Amino acid sequence: MPDAALYLNAERLLELLTPDAALQAVQAFFGSHSREQVAAPPRIHLPVPGQNTVGLYMPAATSGYVGVKIVHLMPERRPAVEAEVFLYDAETGKLLFWGDGKPLTGLRTAAVSTAATLRLLPRCERLLVYGAGVQAAAHVSAFAAAYPELHRIEAVTRSVDSFRRLQALLPAALRERVTHCTEPAAALAGAQCVITTTPATEPLFAWEALCETCHITAIGSATLDMNEIPPQAYLESRVWVDTTGALREAGDSLAAIRQGWHQGRLEGDLFDLLGAQRAAVPSGGHTLFKSVGNAAQDLAIFIHLWELLMREA
Repeated sequence: MPDAALYLNAERLLELLTPDAALQAVQAFFGSHSREQVAAPPRIHLPVPGQNTVGLYMPAATSGYVGVKIVHLMPERRPAVEAEVFLYDAETGKLLFWGDGKPLTGLRTAAVSTAATLRLLPRCERLLVYGAGVQAAAHVSAFAAAYPELHRIEAVTRSVDSFRRLQALLPAALRERVTHCTEPAAALAGAQCVITTTPATEPLFAWEALCETCHITAIGSATLDMNEIPPQAYLESRVWVDTTGALREAGDSLAAIRQGWHQGRLEGDLFDLLGAQRAAVPSGGHTLFKSVGNAAQDLAIFIHLWELLMREA
């Protein structure tokens, strides 16, 4: 173990953490830890007095490690987000490494989505993505790596310019594989998987437009005023969540609850999907994976990064 804590800048983090490495980290962590072996309290929201700044503090721990991600949201500044990550040895309390947290959220969220979707949709040839930001790009990259048979990737964006911005965020090898979707209704009718990554406040599509067998991964709506998907996505699908916090924090979850959906109909969370005791998942029909993020998912990535660093030492 190094005497001094290591610092990882964004470039070094991205060098170590490919989409495949992030997927392996999530699968390994949730496959080897039970829910009771992981402590991950609700994130702390701290409005900073005298500043238009909100701090988000997200700790998680296992018997071996303690991880913390700290994010500061500053809408009046550029960049508007600063983030750092820290990993400690749980026995000694020693800081093992710290680094730039900004690249990790996109990679972590996409890895979680991919791990869950692979369980619910073993094969995917046609993918439709809503959004043009970092999360959309991270999900396209992760799903393209996880599904070698994927031959059609379409993106619904607000404009041609926003689609070009999405292309610029993608690895060069993927840019030509992703096409701008100009007819979403037709694309929905053939898509086996739909990913929503936007801050929309109204559903992005009509439920009736989906084909009879389709999986939805919804990750954009993470606040009460956001709502990306129609209530029928809950009412007429087998529903999984990354954490039950998704049922309290996301506007689309609450909209479905107002329409009569309830937690008793929930199939399970990420531990149920990926854990050692995971049950078989029926194929066909509609499935939904709703994600809002959780510190345990960050900790999975931190531990994997530390193991990669130790192999290099």
